[in-house]
Amino acid sequence: LLLALVQSRQVDRSKKGRVHEAINYYSIESTLALVVSFIINIFVTTVFAKGFYGSELANSIGLANAGQYLEETYGGGLFPILYIWGIGLLAAGQSSTITGTYAGQFIMGGFLNLRLKKWTRALITRSCAIIPTMIVALLFDSTEESLDVLNGWLNVLQSVQIPFALIPLLYLVSKEQIMGK
Repeated sequence: LLLALVQSRQVDRSKKGRVHEAINYYSIESTLALVVSFIINIFVTTVFAKGFYGSELANSIGLANAGQYLEETYGGGLFPILYIWGIGLLAAGQSSTITGTYAGQFIMGGFLNLRLKKWTRALITRSCAIIPTMIVALLFDSTEESLDVLNGWLNVLQSVQIPFALIPLLYLVSKEQIMGK
């Protein structure tokens, strides 16, 4: 994805120094984004651990009612925690979807060598992200408990799949004969 970001910007690729400079800046940008995301996740985990560890509520908290429990535990204040929770969930979902779609667009355009118009490529990759979600939302039992179970299984699935994507990625991008200088 980092290479895709660099390729999407106007960089004089004939000058190695400019390419290295662009990669360095994009590496810093990506690192900062990941660090901020990591810190936010640490804060969320810490707030839930502080508020609910050892309580009987801990077993009944899920995505649907987490904001409500946070509101009851920490209060509303000027900007209610329920809205902060909702905005955080929306931002996390959008970030994940946009990143996956963006990566899919570059895989189609660069690695698979599919030359499509940008709007067609965007439509295909966004459909790959949204259609399975819509199918699950329409077909799956939509009670809060079942959606929390589904969310748990999705988290397990993601944690199992990540090494299968990350290990080959790290291997391939460390090869100079594949990536070039």
